[in-house]
This record gives sequence, structure tokens and C-alpha cells, in this order.
Amino acid sequence: MIGTLFALLLTAAQAAQLPLPVLPPDEQAWVVLIETRGGFTGRGTGSVSATSAGEVLCTSAGVCPARLVPDAQQSIGRLVAGLPMPADVPSRPPAVGPSICNDCVTTTMTVQRRDRDGARTLQFRWDESTLGTIPGDVLQLHAAVVALPRLR
Repeated sequence: MIGTLFALLLTAAQAAQLPLPVLPPDEQAWVVLIETRGGFTGRGTGSVSATSAGEVLCTSAGVCPARLVPDAQQSIGRLVAGLPMPADVPSRPPAVGPSICNDCVTTTMTVQRRDRDGARTLQFRWDESTLGTIPGDVLQLHAAVVALPRLR
């Protein structure tokens, strides 16, 4: 019984993840993927991705818009363009700082952007106890993307 419950919880947690969308080929293209894990159930609060091509994917069926509306696409594009991008693509995601919360939801936000120098990737990871370490412009982008399922 406990093994079956654990398997169901593990399957549900895995099903809540989205693949990183393909970065569109045009210059100034971008992709934002926000994934959550953990919390009391281990499933997080859902995942969402958006691209400069107007594509949107969400793990919550029935609440995700079919496409980005132009205003949201431009607003998110401006927020992505405002993030300082490193010259080198990180080889692995940064670790979450010391956390004091065992049941916190952990958020991972991956941002890819193409410019004249090529494609670059940034990744941020936090939970409720480490939220204060995340730059304000990153949190603004996060808020704009997670609001997409509510904008349909």
C-alpha cells in the first residue's frame, strides 16, 4: 500500500515537469522555463514555459493560454532583454543556498536568449527561505511568466 502511494506520488511529481522549449532561430529570441518541485506533496505548484515565438506550455491542463498575446510577449521580451547574461553558458544549475525549510516549494527558472554573440543561458533556483537572494529583475520576469495561465 505504501509502495503504491509512493509510486503514484513519484509519477505525479515527474508528470508536472516540462521540457525546455527549443530556442527560436531569430536574433533576440528567448525562452523562459519555470519549474517547481517539492512542497508538502513533492509535486510543486506547476510549471510553465514561454517563448519569443508566442508558444506557451503549462502543466495545468485547461488553464494555459493557446499562445502569448502580443502585449505579454513584448513585456516578457523586455524583461528577458533586461537580464544581464553571462559570457559563458553555465555547465550546471546553481545550487540552492542553505534552506531551513523541508517542505518548501523549490523554483527553478531557466532563461535562454539569443543575441548577436550567440545563445546564452541563465538559471536561478530558490525556495521560500532563499527568495531574498534573488535579484528583483529575475522576480519580475518570474511573476510575468507565472501569471500567463491566469491571462487566458
